[in-house]
Amino acid sequence: MASCLIIRPRLVQYLPIRSSREIFTPEYTYADLMALVIALVRLILSLVFGVASVTKLIDQKGTREAVMNFGAPNSVAPTVAVVLPFVELTVAIGLLFSATAWWAAIISLGVLGLFVVAISINLAQGKTHECHCFGQIYSRPLGWSTLVRNVVFAFAAAVVIWNGRELQPPMVSTLSRAVADLRTWQLLLLIVAAVVAGALYLKRRQHPGENVHTDPPGLPIGTTAPEFELPAYEGGRTSLSQLLGFGKPVLLIFTNPKCGPCISLFQEIKDWQTAHNDQLTITLLSFGTIKDNFVNVARNGLGQVLLQEKNEVSKLYGANVTPTAVIVDPDGRIQSDVAAGAEEIRTLLKRHVQDSDPAIETVQTANPPQEIIHPTPAVR
Repeated sequence: MASCLIIRPRLVQYLPIRSSREIFTPEYTYADLMALVIALVRLILSLVFGVASVTKLIDQKGTREAVMNFGAPNSVAPTVAVVLPFVELTVAIGLLFSATAWWAAIISLGVLGLFVVAISINLAQGKTHECHCFGQIYSRPLGWSTLVRNVVFAFAAAVVIWNGRELQPPMVSTLSRAVADLRTWQLLLLIVAAVVAGALYLKRRQHPGENVHTDPPGLPIGTTAPEFELPAYEGGRTSLSQLLGFGKPVLLIFTNPKCGPCISLFQEIKDWQTAHNDQLTITLLSFGTIKDNFVNVARNGLGQVLLQEKNEVSKLYGANVTPTAVIVDPDGRIQSDVAAGAEEIRTLLKRHVQDSDPAIETVQTANPPQEIIHPTPAVR
């Protein structure tokens, strides 16, 4: 005889689920459906926390960098980068079992609550560094979508908690019965949907730049570089023509005073300005006020810093993320494609200086290229 679920004022009290074939019959009740929903929510949260933990453990350098970008002190960041993935892994495992699901949901709600607070503070301060939410598998600049995603996960954890400690349905039997009794067309539909979703994901991973919402990647090589004249950090105004007046190619690096990846790159830029002064005129195009840029310039001893009001020059050059760089030849024409991100900028610099220049080797040794710093969207 089929069993049933008892509805209580909170949400759902679980008793052994009825045959899942009844899910697709008129006798299937709201209580049965909610038991299945709770099991699915726990499974999704377990997968999310499991993937997040493993990818963070694999990419410890990126995790430490992300923790520091969120505002953690340098002395604490290494510890947090190790402890956080293990907490997430504990949550992922705990959600799989009825006996521990309630406690795991409480921990997950606490972790997600901290994430929501940290993301909100960073967004309020205008910081849009990489979230590093899922390591190198999926890492995007902070934005409102990041905040909303974590709020949704937190709500899901709250639903599991509200269902009660003693009333969690056994996940495996609940889901396996539902799948076992699916009609053929329903099972085929799920398989096709999974295959299509996987194919789309792989295609996006293989061709990350192919997105209808992505802005054009810079100006064609050989075209005339857009002229500009901007306030200089040191005072006065400086134009592209003045920069080209030194008779050397100009490396324009578009940065943001609140961009985590940019801040990590500034000391290298200072080294480049010193080491390659006879080969390139390296100029930073930031935006904001002198006060906004003071700490970065003073701390790193940066030279040749120009200030956009927002990103008016960046738009002209197609520099839609920060940091981004492009080289203009002495004749005022675009000499390179735009290089987005620290690693691409390093490669661009190496390609346009003499291969025998020992200075570039020194810079690379001090700043290993394997530590990839992902770009941040420019402020619009």
